Amino acid sequence: MDKKLYRSENNKIIAGVAGGLAEYFDIDSTVMRLIFVLVAAFGGSGLLIYVILWLIMPKNLGTPGVINEDSVKEFTQGVKEKAEEIKSEIKEEWEKRKKTESQATKKRRGSFFGWVLLVLGLLFLANKVFPFWYKL
Repeated sequence: MDKKLYRSENNKIIAGVAGGLAEYFDIDSTVMRLIFVLVAAFGGSGLLIYVILWLIMPKNLGTPGVINEDSVKEFTQGVKEKAEEIKSEIKEEWEKRKKTESQATKKRRGSFFGWVLLVLGLLFLANKVFPFWYKL
């Protein structure tokens, strides 16, 4: 197994770094690109890492460079699918939390009204038992 890390010439959008890493680790290049985007969005270091790898990683001279409209469309479709997947997972989690919070709110509301009724009942009982002590 003689694997070498190169920038991809046939699976690239900008410089081929994500495509080369994806080929090296044998994963989908869309996932690798998404990782770079997420790291750049949440930490800011993704862009810096990409540029450093762009400068350090050699080109794979064994394959001709191809970037075309189809590869860009494929990449955008992959990102769109991953975004929809993440959106549905977040929506499911939101619905679960909303349901449990709703049940907890109903329980708290019910116990509040229970205490109010208990206090009113005790006041009416005190009025009947000790009519001279407490007048309503």
